[in-house]
Parts: sequence; structure tokens; C-alpha cells
Amino acid sequence: MRLPLLALAAALTAFALPAAAQTAPDWSKAETVTVSMSSYAFTPAMLTLKANQPYKLVFTSTVTKDHDFAAPELFDAGTIAPEDMSKVSKGVVEVDDGGTVAVRFMPTKPGTYNFICDHFMHSMLGMKGTAVVQ
Repeated sequence: MRLPLLALAAALTAFALPAAAQTAPDWSKAETVTVSMSSYAFTPAMLTLKANQPYKLVFTSTVTKDHDFAAPELFDAGTIAPEDMSKVSKGVVEVDDGGTVAVRFMPTKPGTYNFICDHFMHSMLGMKGTAVVQ
């Protein structure tokens, strides 16, 4: 009976090691990506990101209009720096007119994720884009 318990404990430890070996992202190595928000457009509208690479996403409103960067699926597929979590509410980053908000984020799951400005009619007028995580 003791041998099977030891084997089970060894197997569970082996599975736990990869998770324990993961460390927090090194935010000092974050690559800066700037996303400008103008009258109904994101620039760039296509983001290409690498999985497990930390980024500093800088969202800037270049007009006197409030915008947001709504990408719940993208933010769910990665890690947000603890100090920046309050800037992302339900996957949305609000940016006041003429303002800038920086969020440190590391995508961890490859895939294609859509983002929009979900203010009234902004996405309908063209304020949308795609983030591809490779």
C-alpha cells in the first residue's frame, strides 16, 4: 500500500513542477506597443504579439473624445501586471479624451483576438481591430 502512495505522490509532484517553475514576467523587458485612438480608428488596427513576451501596451486618445480598448478575450488569454490590473475592467481599458493609459500585459495563449471601442456606435463606424498572438 505504501509503494502506490509514493508513486502517486511522485507523479503529482512531476505534474506540479512545470507550474511551480513558471516565474512572473520580467516587466522590465516589456516591449512597448502604442495603439493610437482617433476618430473611429485604431492605429495600428492589427497587432502581432508573441506568446510569453511581456508588452507595455500604451493606449493614447489623439482626439477630444473618450475611447476604450475592449478586448476581454485577449486579456483573458494572458497576464496583466498586478499594478495595472485596476486599469482593465472586464477586459476594457478606458482612455479619456487626449489621455494615455499604459498596461503591462503578457499574452500566453496563441490565437486571434478581436478588439473594439465599445462606446456608442464607435465600432460600427470602423473602430475595431485584431490582435494575433503567435
